[in-house]
Amino acid sequence: MPSHTRSTLGAMSTIELPDDVAAALAAAAAERGVSEAELIAELVKSDRPQPAGLDGFLGCMDSGDPEWAGTDTKVLRKAADVRRSA
Repeated sequence: MPSHTRSTLGAMSTIELPDDVAAALAAAAAERGVSEAELIAELVKSDRPQPAGLDGFLGCMDSGDPEWAGTDTKVLRKAADVRRSA
């Protein structure tokens, strides 16, 4: 059975990582001079490619807005996030 290292990120957050991943995380955090939690937050927030799912879905319906089809996908995602948050 593989051993795991626990890393507490906050009062309610704990993740379990395989030993080799925990060691790599600790080394990368030390190299950057940040905590493991800060490095994880940085990686989660980083500008990484988004899944193509929404891009493939766009254009397969009629929104009733003639400008909608020419709207940048990032703008549409932000608008959808605002609607979900409301």
